[in-house]
Order: sequence, then C-alpha cells, then structure tokens
Amino acid sequence: MLHLLSILALTGIATASAASAASTCKSYPNTPSWPSRAKWDSLNSTVSGRLIAAIPPAASCHKKFKNTSTYDPVKCELVAANWGEQDSSYVFPCNSSKCHIVNSKGLHPVVRFNHPVGVLWDFWTNITCLPTTNPDERCSLGTYPEYVINATTVEDVQAGVNFARLNNVRLVIKNTGHDFMGKSTGAGSLSIWTHHFKEIGIIDSYSDPSTTYNGSAVTLGSGWQTASIYNALDAVGKVIVGGECAGVGFSGGYIQGGGHGPLSPLHGMAVDNVLQFKLVTADGLYKTADAHNNSDLFWALRGGGGSSWGVVISVTVKTFPTPMVSGAVIELHYDQTTPEIFWEGINIFHSFAPQYAEAGIYGYYEVNANSFLLKPLLATGKTTSELTEILSPLFTSFDALGVPYTANITTYPTFLSGYNSLFDGEAAGLNMFTSSRLILHNHVVTNHTAVTQAFRLTTEAGLGIIGHLVAPGQFGGVLEETSVNPIWKTGLLLPLYNRFWLGNETDSDFWEGLDLIANVDAAFKEVSPGSGTYVNEANAYDPDWLKEYYGASYERLLRIKKEVDPRGVFYARTAVGSELWAEVNGRLCRT
Repeated sequence: MLHLLSILALTGIATASAASAASTCKSYPNTPSWPSRAKWDSLNSTVSGRLIAAIPPAASCHKKFKNTSTYDPVKCELVAANWGEQDSSYVFPCNSSKCHIVNSKGLHPVVRFNHPVGVLWDFWTNITCLPTTNPDERCSLGTYPEYVINATTVEDVQAGVNFARLNNVRLVIKNTGHDFMGKSTGAGSLSIWTHHFKEIGIIDSYSDPSTTYNGSAVTLGSGWQTASIYNALDAVGKVIVGGECAGVGFSGGYIQGGGHGPLSPLHGMAVDNVLQFKLVTADGLYKTADAHNNSDLFWALRGGGGSSWGVVISVTVKTFPTPMVSGAVIELHYDQTTPEIFWEGINIFHSFAPQYAEAGIYGYYEVNANSFLLKPLLATGKTTSELTEILSPLFTSFDALGVPYTANITTYPTFLSGYNSLFDGEAAGLNMFTSSRLILHNHVVTNHTAVTQAFRLTTEAGLGIIGHLVAPGQFGGVLEETSVNPIWKTGLLLPLYNRFWLGNETDSDFWEGLDLIANVDAAFKEVSPGSGTYVNEANAYDPDWLKEYYGASYERLLRIKKEVDPRGVFYARTAVGSELWAEVNGRLCRT
C-alpha cells in the first residue's frame, strides 16, 4: 500500500534531519513536547466544550480505533454506500446511532465536508481507515489531525491560534476539505474547523473609507459554500464570481488562491472583487484587511494562497445583478470517426477559444482518449440565437471535416437556473492526484495544434483532462492590486490532468505515477513557455512550485509572510513560506 508519510519524507519537500527534531520541530504526539492532557482540557474549556478528538469518518467499519471499540455495521453500511458523495447541510455532532442527512439520493452519512476531519480526496489522509467489509483491518489516524476545534465564534478561533503558537503545535485550517492540494489536513496537528461560520449580510450600497466602490456587495462567513451562496443571492437578484464546484468553500483556499469560475471572463477572478477580509492572524488578533487597513496583508490574501495568512472569519465581495445565460452542450463522437478526425475536432474547438473569450464566454470540458464533452459553453447575457450565431463557424468547420457531434443550446432566465442545469455534481472519496497548466492567449493563437497535441499525449498516457476556457483578464480582471500570479492576465485555457490511485499501490507505483505527471507537465510546459499553473489545482511535488505557482508575486509574498507570521504558525504544503519547513515522518520541522 502507498504510504504518503514515507513519500513526503523522501521528496524534496521533506529534507530536515530527524535528529534535529527536539529543537527545530513542531510538537508531536507521544513526544515530550506534546501538550499535556491538562492543557488540552483547558483549551476545551476555553472553547466551551467544542474541542473534538479526531476520529476518521469510516471508523465505524473497523473494530477499533486507538483501542476504542468503533464498529457499527449500520453506520458502516451507510458510510460505504455513500463514500463517493459530498454531503450537504448538516450540523455536527449527531447523537443518533444512525447519523445521517437527507439528500437527493436518500439517507446520507456525514463523511466529507460536514465531518470535522473529512476531506475530498482520501489520497491526502495517507489512505487510512477506509470503508471495508473486514472490520479486522487496522484503522489509524494517518494524516488526519489529532484534535479539532468546531469553531463558532471569533474567540474560538483566537483560542486555537494562541494554543498552537504557545505550545508549538502544528495548525491546520479546514472549512469543507474541498482541497486538491492536501492543505486541509496534517499529521500531529490541531485543526480549526470554520464550517459553521454561516453569517451573511446583503449590502445594497457598500460604504467604507477603504474604497470608492459604492455598489452592491455581500459579507459571507467563512463556512459558506458555492452553491449555497448562489442560491441565497439569487433570492435577491444577485450573483458573485464563484467557483464551478458546488461544494467548494468560498472564503478559504478558493478565493485566497485567486478563484476562477463561470463568470470570470466578464468579472475577473474572485479576488478581483474582494472588498474586505476579517481574520485572526498568527498573533491571535482579530483584524480587518482591506485597501486601507493592513494593506500588505490584504494584497497577500488576494491570490497568495490559503493556509498562509490567518484564519478568515468573513469576506466581503462585490455582487452583480443576476443575468440570463445561454449554455451549449457539445459532444464529439469518437466511435463514429477516426482518431485523427476526432482530435482535429478538438483542435478546431481550441482554435476558436480566443474568440469565445472575447465574447465573455466560459467553457468547461472533459477530454479522454476517446471522448470529448463540452458542458457547458456558458454565454452570460446572451440569447439562444446569439450563442448559435457565435458557434455557427465552429459547426461549419466540424461539418466540413466530417467531425461527428451533437449540440444543444438552451437559454435560462437566471444564472442560478443555468448553473443548476448545466453543471454536473462532483464525486468525493477518490484517490486522485492532479496537476495543471495555464495556457496563455498567445499560445493558442500561434500554436493551438501543438496545444491540442499535448492534450492528446496526456489522454493517451491514461490521464483524464478537465479543461477550462476561463480568460479572467479579458475585460480588465486580474488586477495589479492582487497577488495572483500575473500570468493569469492573459490566461485562456486551464487543463487539469488527473492520476487516479486504487489505494493498493506500492511506494514504487507512486513514484512511477509522479514521473508520469512530471512528463505530462513537461509536455504542456513545452507548448506554453513563460506560463505557470494555478496554485489551487497543481502538482504538489513540482520542484519548481515557487515559480510555477506564484511567479513574480512570490518575493513580496514571502516578505509579508515573515512579517505577519515569523514563527510559522500557519503552514501547508506549497503554501508561501513552506519551503522553510519539512515533513519528517509526518512531523513538521524547520529546514
């Protein structure tokens, strides 16, 4: 079986010597530096009993966890049946022996976003304590945290940050755990769970000395998720720049990493629309960060990545009148033609991508070696006839070459109705590892054939691709006032390519998988010189991650990090300043 902790100890990310642990490492369970039971009890009292000893979501399928009986066949059956689902609204804890919620598919256990330690992908938990039909299998904590504060007040967060700093304990921040980079969990850590900060404030006319903006806005507690925000704002005729995935937490890594989504071609990245953050910083203070207050921190929060700057309590962003949208769903049929014509069809689509971006159109498409599904090509503010006219040259080119395809175009009265109809749900519980490359406008204009060939080589190597036509800089987005990697200014396509794991791979298999991802990265880098990747959807083991993730912004980001968090209270793999640390058999140590 793959052992993530041992892998981390062998990669360039973990280079510190275990011998220096006593003086340079974070406190760790079962070592003399780990806080006493009395200290943990005191913390629990401070947070009004909301300190939770972490238990993996699937512990009910195993006889024991930490020498405590956990087996419950009823719970286990529910967990196993729904392990691949993302759970929705639910409040922890549940005192019933059949803890569940109800979604469209029936009874649903709490295993992911609404669980104190649940995360999107099992890969980052060391693939530990999974659902099983053999209750004798060992259930270990893996890289889950030791304790979680179910934070519901600013004071809860301050108590957690202060405890971690004063006791030198690794600190993790989790809202939903919808994180491709493994930042929502960490071995030997205390986690602050912000999922229940659900406050919302609808603002008709924003007024603050930090900005001249006086339009509509919304203040969101850090527990809000994308689809819930879209629904709440639709009720008042508004919308924000948010993500495509319904379950992603808005105020955490998503927006702090930049945040792209269906409305980005028209309104830029999510951080372009931030007016103010409120957060608890490493010194335990509750602060406001905007253009006038803590302006350096405000800049860093707007693109410098999550888990670096503090625990965000709320964010205030611009809202826009909800538009009508039209969406096209286009599928190319591999089984009705030759591979060459199929791939030339994809190449034709890529050749038109710059024109679609200029029209403010967003695209989300899935590509495999024998399938292509564009669902959707979203045209905000355009009618069916207008989108049909825009796509007519594409269809004419398909017909001329004999590319077999089907297409359907529909208009929806609001963004929400289009979003609900056109965007499919997302699975959870996968052992998946991802990477990506931002393809710039000039790369596509000058050499879209080479870009398509990189797509083809990737899929023929066995990787699936999720492509985005996003172009957030098309109409003035990717502001200089943000810390987003400047390459996004002319970004056009963002392909994500994914390597799936079965869970029974050896460490050798893992290295082979990393080599495969690196080879694909190299192919995309060759056709996109001068570009980089997206900090939230990237290769966590890329040796050039500083440059590829952050680009020209990194020098200033690191300076700010050292000013606002000199002791390294906040750490996550590939976060700003993480090169100053290493994970040695799970323990976090200074390099």
